[in-house]
Amino acid sequence: MSSHTTYSTSNAPVVDGTFTLGDGRRIAYNICGANNGYPVFHLHGWPGARTEVSLFALQAAELGARIIAIDRPGIGLSTPHPGRTVLDHALDIRQVAKHLGLKEYSVMGVSGGGQYALACAFVIPPEELRSVALVCGQGPVEISLEGMKFVLSKLHPALNAGSQLDDEAPEHGPGVEREDSRVMTDPDMMLAVITSVREHFRQGVDGCLEEGRVTTSSLGFDLRDVKRNVRLWYGRQDTDVPAAIGEEIARQLGENATLRLEDATHLSLVIDYQRPILQDLLDAARYRCLPMVGSWGIVDTVEYERAPSLGCKLLV
Repeated sequence: MSSHTTYSTSNAPVVDGTFTLGDGRRIAYNICGANNGYPVFHLHGWPGARTEVSLFALQAAELGARIIAIDRPGIGLSTPHPGRTVLDHALDIRQVAKHLGLKEYSVMGVSGGGQYALACAFVIPPEELRSVALVCGQGPVEISLEGMKFVLSKLHPALNAGSQLDDEAPEHGPGVEREDSRVMTDPDMMLAVITSVREHFRQGVDGCLEEGRVTTSSLGFDLRDVKRNVRLWYGRQDTDVPAAIGEEIARQLGENATLRLEDATHLSLVIDYQRPILQDLLDAARYRCLPMVGSWGIVDTVEYERAPSLGCKLLV
């Protein structure tokens, strides 16, 4: 294993490392947030890479979470794994957790990382994986394709409108929601996104194409067989991964789903709701933060202890 420290756009330190899996493949990761904080695996979007975790660095540090983001095979610095499945990658995550000495942790799958978070919920024992969240996360291909019909119904008239734009056209352009346009004007956010996309294609296009194959393949399990609670966060204005996908995932998970529908777009949900999403994930893991404030008044390390059962409820 090798590691070094870099810095995110939020000025929070990020540890960059690699680890050799049991089959000889290399997997790369970034760690940011609170030193000794409660560990949360961040499963990046598509296209995306481990570096997008910098978007969560500041909130994670304040809440006492340690975020671990890993490159999926063939992306960034991780070795390709042709023919892999979402379940294969869930087992990779478990190996990384063991390597880092983590007995308990949580998982957060963002956008294209949603299927992998579901795989973790299915295959990793609950005494090890304490909580799971999907944030505007893609679901099984049959659910996603059905939900995307909503996107096409909105995109088609937007494209038609695009051919008739004049000087008075809205600044956010056709097919781009106003809230997404607002988020995209933030220079730090855009730097993180551009860096992540570039890292996604570090090895060329093969990793991206393999992601597409996995995304459009069967999960290898039925959502009804997931026997643990999954937190679902979706935006009512999201036209990339519409709320209908989250609603159908929740329906299939049944009593094991906690669904939150917010008045947000794809990007604004990820950016504006970081704190409640992370706090909810920590609460679901039944941990509470005991901050240790350093001499400069900065939370430089965090300890956790088991809190009483918080229970869960459906928030549809």
